[in-house]
Amino acid sequence: MKNQQKYPSFSYKRSLTTDGRIILLDEPLAQEVQNDLKSLKTADGQELLFLEDSQFVTDTEAILAGVLRENDNALLVFPGNGSNYPRKLSHICQESGGASVYAKRFWEPGIDPVVTAGIILPDIFLITNIKTVVVVDDVISSGLTMQKLHQNNAWRFTRAKWVGVSWVAQIPQMKAKSGVNGYERITVVCVVGKTNGARVPINSISTLRQDREIATSYAERHFRRPDVFLRLISAELCQA
Repeated sequence: MKNQQKYPSFSYKRSLTTDGRIILLDEPLAQEVQNDLKSLKTADGQELLFLEDSQFVTDTEAILAGVLRENDNALLVFPGNGSNYPRKLSHICQESGGASVYAKRFWEPGIDPVVTAGIILPDIFLITNIKTVVVVDDVISSGLTMQKLHQNNAWRFTRAKWVGVSWVAQIPQMKAKSGVNGYERITVVCVVGKTNGARVPINSISTLRQDREIATSYAERHFRRPDVFLRLISAELCQA
């Protein structure tokens, strides 16, 4: 694990490079279970890293404070389930109220991901008093979710620019200056990637616990004993 070169598309606090895979601990996972999971043999022999939400909270608060200080009449938007965790841990998000919006990413190995996104503040047709839409999420993988939100909603926010804030992001591959089409800028706590510039597998522990299909696919692709991986995260959930 080492620092990466700079990726100018994103503004970010820190970066890391790993040829392994990352699990974002947006829910508690006992240290004993973490140790057992790390001891499992992976399919490619590379490491398993855990990133804890406590590592991101302070930096996220600083990023959001700066965005709101620089932009009047800003609306914080929280897409899908992933944004629940930054929102839950951020005092700024809680105090802002903000708006939740449906968003979901469907993906199967070997097939391009498909993203769906809903309408922000659907009871209002045109929104003229918002000058900045701030989309807050936990992970930016392809950028498609943020892009789809902008595509479906930008015309309704007639005077607004769009900004993205996230805990973790893959190395930006979008052609837009911000890294994501439609956004003036994206600011993240940590950018991650492989040593060869490829994408690192990132999953949150909450998703692996809540979606058995995703968890099974993840375990079978990355571990020699997927049954043990699934048992460990399930047992920890039962104990909690």
